[in-house]
Amino acid sequence: MTEELLQVNNISKNFAGVQALEGVSFTISRGEIRCLVGENGSGKSTLIKIIAGVYQPSKGEIAFHGKLQGNIRPRNALDAGIQVIYQDFSLFQI
Repeated sequence: MTEELLQVNNISKNFAGVQALEGVSFTISRGEIRCLVGENGSGKSTLIKIIAGVYQPSKGEIAFHGKLQGNIRPRNALDAGIQVIYQDFSLFQI
């Protein structure tokens, strides 16, 4: 039996009338590698920020290690082993 590390169920996100995500669902099990690909503006960063607890979804559920999460905060995601490295060119002198 595979251990599901992350479950994303029917996630939607609205920003002031703009539908950023609608009905996103997937699971990541132990040992799996997944890739998130899409055009600019397709909602990739929004989805990652929801999973990381930066944004709250407008609708849907997320579970870490089989435990349904309520109001995810960044600390919850970190405790579950989820870490996001943001693109920020100001960190390095070019």
